[in-house]
Amino acid sequence: MLIVNDEQRRRVGIVSLSKRCSYCTKPLAAYPLIVSDEASLQVYHAACAAALATEVLVDLFTFFSPPAPYERLFVCDFSRTLATEANLCDFASSRPNPTLSLETWA
Repeated sequence: MLIVNDEQRRRVGIVSLSKRCSYCTKPLAAYPLIVSDEASLQVYHAACAAALATEVLVDLFTFFSPPAPYERLFVCDFSRTLATEANLCDFASSRPNPTLSLETWA
C-alpha cells in the first residue's frame, strides 16, 4: 500500500516516521512509503521497495532460467490448457531422456 501522508500512516499503524525501513534500516524520514500486505507490518521507502521488487524478479528469472552449466529445475509448459487439470510445471528430471528407449519409461 502506498502511504503519502500522516493520516494514511496512522491508519496503517505506523506511529511515527522514526520507524526504520525493513530493507535499508534507515529511519522513514519522508513520504512516499510502501507498506507490505504481509501479516507482519513491513514498511519501506519507495526506492527500497523498488529495489526489493527488482531483486525478487531477478531471483525468479534465475530460478526458472539458470545460467550454464546448471539445468532447469522446472519446465513450465503452457501449451496444455487448464481444463485438462494437468500439472503445468513438471520437474525437468521427469522428462524422458531422448537417448533412452521408450521401454525405460514404460
